[in-house]
Amino acid sequence: MYDPPSHVGLIPDGLRRWSRVNDVDLTDAYLRGAHKIVDVLVALQRLGVRTVSVYNLSRANLSRRDDELEPVFAASVQFFGTLLPARFDPAVCSVRLHGDRSALPEPYLAAARGAESALSGRGFTINVLAAYDARDELRNAHAKAGELGCDVNDAFDIGDVDLVIRTSPEPLLSGFLPMQCQYAHLQFLSTPLNDLEVEQVDDLVANYRRLPQLRGK
Repeated sequence: MYDPPSHVGLIPDGLRRWSRVNDVDLTDAYLRGAHKIVDVLVALQRLGVRTVSVYNLSRANLSRRDDELEPVFAASVQFFGTLLPARFDPAVCSVRLHGDRSALPEPYLAAARGAESALSGRGFTINVLAAYDARDELRNAHAKAGELGCDVNDAFDIGDVDLVIRTSPEPLLSGFLPMQCQYAHLQFLSTPLNDLEVEQVDDLVANYRRLPQLRGK
């Protein structure tokens, strides 16, 4: 067996479809999804993962109708303000929001800032991508590299991803960290996020550990 992935990317997709199929309103569907994401994070930490990057919202997602975005924002406030502090040791875990903060509502930002302040450990990092666009990230990295006099590859705030888990069968990254996912192992699931079991996460990591990760070498 090889080492577990150090950095896992999580694309929690399909909650609107799950809501329709199960006749559950969007607010409840997204809140259940927030609880499930925390369960997945806890499992990944237990399995030896050091960093998880969660795709909460792309900037393109912000063009959705208000009645579709408000449940996302409400669940995210619970995620940052209640669920993460309840499940993670602040001396071990840290939280970081990445994306265009100016495009996000103030209650979301206040909850995210609270989590960033409360959880500042160095053992397990949770990156949350919201109002994120890969082109913005590349422009920012290029500017930072110029300021620091370093290579642009060393100027990204988020490092390389080893394993990406998307909870929908569509084989798409949807703009998720394209530079960092160049050699990532990709897993697209038929199981919706809200039906995902912790045992499946165990299996995904075990499957990753069976394969040599050569990164083109």
